[in-house]
Amino acid sequence: MPELPEVQTIVQDLKTKISGHKILGVNSDWPKIIKKPDYEQFEKDIQGLIIEKIERRGKNIIIYLSRDKALIIHLKMTGHPLVSTCWEFTKEKLRKKSNEECKKPDPIEEDPQNRFVHLGFSLDKGKNLLLSDLRKFATVRLVDKTEIPLIFAKLGPDAMSEKLTFSDFKKVIQEQKRSIKQVLLDQEIIAGIGNIYSDEILFEARINPKESADKLTLPRLKKMYVAMKKILKEAIEKRGSSISDYRDTAGEKGFYTESRRVYKKEKEECPRKCGGSIKRVKIGGRSSYFCPFCQKN
Repeated sequence: MPELPEVQTIVQDLKTKISGHKILGVNSDWPKIIKKPDYEQFEKDIQGLIIEKIERRGKNIIIYLSRDKALIIHLKMTGHPLVSTCWEFTKEKLRKKSNEECKKPDPIEEDPQNRFVHLGFSLDKGKNLLLSDLRKFATVRLVDKTEIPLIFAKLGPDAMSEKLTFSDFKKVIQEQKRSIKQVLLDQEIIAGIGNIYSDEILFEARINPKESADKLTLPRLKKMYVAMKKILKEAIEKRGSSISDYRDTAGEKGFYTESRRVYKKEKEECPRKCGGSIKRVKIGGRSSYFCPFCQKN
C-alpha cells in the first residue's frame, strides 16, 4: 500500500502537472471505483470542473475543484495515478496515441504495473489523468468541500506535519497500551505510516516492534520521533518505495527501495553488522521485520 512518502510524491507531481487544468470527461471499466456519487451522476458532475489545488491528508489525495467540489482518492493496496499526453483511457480501453511524439517507448508501455488502468480523466491541453490499480481496491469520491473536515475528523495528526511536536507525539504514543508497531499503523493516532516505514523507523530508533507503547521511556520516544521525521523525509526525497506495485505519475519506480534496511529482508544480515539477522514476526495480523539484537525489549 502506498504510504506517506509515495502519496506525497504523487501529490507533488500532480501539483506540477495538472493544476489549473479543466476536466473534460471521465471513462471507466470499473464503475465501482467511484464511491460517491453513483457513477452516472459522477460522470455528469465532474465535467467542466477546474483543478484548483492538490494536497495530501495521511494516505489520501485531495484534489480541490471549482464549484466548491473536491475529489478524494485513496490508493489502497495497488493504486497509482499516471499523467500522460500520449496515453488515454477511452471506451473502457487504454490506448496510446499515434502521433509522432508518442512513438518512442515510455514507462507506461514498458512496465506492466502501469497497464491496469480502470479510470481515466480527459483534461484540456491534451493531458490525461489515469488511475492504474491491479487489485481494484482504490476509491474515488466527489464531495462538497464542506464535507472534508467531517470525512477526516478521526484522522490523527500527519506524521510529517510541523504541528506534530515531540510533546504531542509523546502524549499520543504513551496513551496506548498496545505494541508500538500497531500504534504506528493506526491512522487515528498518527496518519501516513504503514508497514514499510513503521519497520524502518523502529529499526532506526532501535525499538522492538512488539514493545508496548506506554512502556517507552522519554529518551526512546525522542529517538523514535527523530527517526520518524528522518526516514520519511529521506523516503520523500527518494520518491518512495517500489517494492511491489507503486509507481509515480510518470510510471517510474521510487528510489527508497534500495535504502530500506529491514522491511522484507528476513534472514539477511543486520545492516549494523551487530551479529544478528533480520526476523519476521506477526503483530496484530501484520508482518514486522526487525533485528532482535539491535531492537531488544
